[in-house]
Amino acid sequence: MEQLATTRAAWAYRLVLLLVILFILYGSLFPFDFQERSYPGGPLFYLLSTWRVWDHRGDLLANILLYLPFGFFAVMALPSRLPAAPKFLIALIAGVLLSGGVETAQFNDAGRVTSMGDVYANAIGTAVGAVAGSLLHRSWRWPLVAELMANPVETLLLAMFFAYRLFPYVPVIDLHKYWHAVRPMLLTPSMPPGEFFRYLVTWLFIAALVDVLYGWRRLLLLFPLICGLEFAGKVVIIGAELKLNDLLSAVASIIWLLLLRRLPVKFGLLAVAFAAMIAIERLQPFQFEIVPRDFGWVPFGSFMHGSISVDIQAFCQKFYEYGGLIWLLNRSGMRLLASTLLAAVLLLVTSFAERWLPGRSAEVTDAVMALILGGTFALLGEQLRPVPAAVGGDPHMRPPGSR
Repeated sequence: MEQLATTRAAWAYRLVLLLVILFILYGSLFPFDFQERSYPGGPLFYLLSTWRVWDHRGDLLANILLYLPFGFFAVMALPSRLPAAPKFLIALIAGVLLSGGVETAQFNDAGRVTSMGDVYANAIGTAVGAVAGSLLHRSWRWPLVAELMANPVETLLLAMFFAYRLFPYVPVIDLHKYWHAVRPMLLTPSMPPGEFFRYLVTWLFIAALVDVLYGWRRLLLLFPLICGLEFAGKVVIIGAELKLNDLLSAVASIIWLLLLRRLPVKFGLLAVAFAAMIAIERLQPFQFEIVPRDFGWVPFGSFMHGSISVDIQAFCQKFYEYGGLIWLLNRSGMRLLASTLLAAVLLLVTSFAERWLPGRSAEVTDAVMALILGGTFALLGEQLRPVPAAVGGDPHMRPPGSR
């Protein structure tokens, strides 16, 4: 039985790895407008001629993050009997070959730039992901890490939450920066109700995640620790600042500890609040124009033409918000397929409404992203682990898709 579970887990990771590869190819070769170009020796020699080129910080970070999931899932997809070192090397070589092939193909792709700097960044991302996968694939005795490994969906949602909140991940040692990060909160405190609601729902969601991962007793210790790490990150990371609503809403999330977690419909209530938060966020400031714009049917079209830094942060935010809504609906008793479709419909309707909002990209991207996340959660949740016997009777402790 254990060998069967391991085999199913490996196939699940391989399917997710295939999704990651398809996403890389789509994002790297869009708009697939190939034109004939010439260079002595061909595209490969041109790529090698750029060996001194390194990406700027924004491109470097984007390319690292793009290949980080590849390295992680490549390691997880390899047979468990292989030692960690060969897994790491296979994943790294595969990442470099994939990146090199993509860069070579970009030579004839209009609007794309072929550069060894991208290959270096992709290799770094693959290596970081492969190290993470190698570490998590070990049999950890420390329960905190073992639970993360046993609950990949919840782990991904937590990781994307921090990836969004702590972007651009560059800490600084500057007392003036620290003061500027907290000064608005201390000298000119502001508490917009909409912002407080958004932070409160988010922190309640994080509390629910930690509760499912570690249970009541560890929640009392880990949730304040997670809040503290996020607040500290906002202070020390360049370009970030700590807001009063962020702090107060985290404190107010004690509602989950004292009241909500005891209610049978806790996940349903939080799912409704989460859906309202997403809808309000997408339709603000509710100032609609008379003439609508065209609707974009090309998935991720706005990502291909926007700022790299903005795209990274937006992707992480969309991942944990849309994935969080699917997760909450599933935990409330709804089947994963229905949860995914309901989230996709909400996003499609609000995306269509954005046609009348100025400065918005009304397109099918968000609905497609919800469908991809639901499929990924089905693979990682349903096939990776059976329901533990100790909690088999608790429907809220089952992995997504197990209903």
